[in-house]
Amino acid sequence: MELRAIWERYKNRGLVLFGVLSLVLIPMIGYFSAQATQPKQVTFSLDGESQTVATKASTVEQFLTERNITVTEKDSLQPTPETKLSDGAMITLHTAWSIPVQVDGQTKTILTLSRDVAGALKDSGIALGEKDRVEPALSASLTKDSTITIKRVVEQMVKVEERVTFQEIRKNDPALEKGKSRVLQNGQEGKAIAHYKLVMEDGKEVSRELVTRDVLVPKKDQIVAVGTAVPALQNNDPSQRVLVASATGMVSRGGKVFRPKKVLNGVTLTAYSPAGGGKHPSSPGYGRTATGVKAKAGHTIAVDPKVIPYGWWVYIEGVGYRRAEDTGGAMRGGKIDVFVSTEAEAVQFGRKRNKTVYIIGPQKP
Repeated sequence: MELRAIWERYKNRGLVLFGVLSLVLIPMIGYFSAQATQPKQVTFSLDGESQTVATKASTVEQFLTERNITVTEKDSLQPTPETKLSDGAMITLHTAWSIPVQVDGQTKTILTLSRDVAGALKDSGIALGEKDRVEPALSASLTKDSTITIKRVVEQMVKVEERVTFQEIRKNDPALEKGKSRVLQNGQEGKAIAHYKLVMEDGKEVSRELVTRDVLVPKKDQIVAVGTAVPALQNNDPSQRVLVASATGMVSRGGKVFRPKKVLNGVTLTAYSPAGGGKHPSSPGYGRTATGVKAKAGHTIAVDPKVIPYGWWVYIEGVGYRRAEDTGGAMRGGKIDVFVSTEAEAVQFGRKRNKTVYIIGPQKP
């Protein structure tokens, strides 16, 4: 009886304790179950771009699966896929980019986590020479669409044997007749070794710079004597005098030799007298030229000053030396009026066509 009483007493106490625990544990279990099914707020950073997202995933791996994201062994993921997620967790994923690299005549595709050219090349194991050119620059940032080009640049010295051509040097020789020449020294080619600095890009020459040249055989220039002597006249023959003058660019006319500045062909000649000017003999301008000087027969001519300047001397075939001192309304281009003393002489002179006129200059020969 005594044992039964004890049992009944403790049995009642157990029921009470169980009831109390049930009242406490059941709400707690419901709370935690509800918490487990509520979305978590996590921060997800993908290739440097972050966003806050809601997820019911329990682990990082489940979170990535929700978003159909596949992680390769080249990618960088923090934390690990097995990590349990909690509210406020941070997930960081850097994906490896495929970057084409044109190098050594081919295109290589590299996978890299680096976001600049230098880092990508380092990840790929592509070594650069000291002179190699990289486009874009090593410090440039990459995008998913970037392409890297490497130009292999090599500088080298080369030797080239060259021929050195000789020059012809002509020297005036007053002891040699004009129009004749004589070789004083025969020319001879030389030889030299030229040292060039070559710049090669991908095996092709892009520039060549001469550094130095070593002469093996000096060149020898050819020296030629050119005659300048005028042949002596034989028996003072005037025709020969004209021939000699022409050979030197000079003209011999009227017993004088000169170099004309210009030769006019097909010139028409007329004549005029003091009376032809239309002025009365008592007029102060009677017999005066357009330049203000007194017209003189055998000396003065009227010209077109645009063709023959005032004050210049000319030689007119069949007339002789005359000076341009006057003009007139009819003096245009290839026409010259020769001043004579009287009107009768002017009439007798008439009109002469197709004459040659040598324009000499301000000084008479």
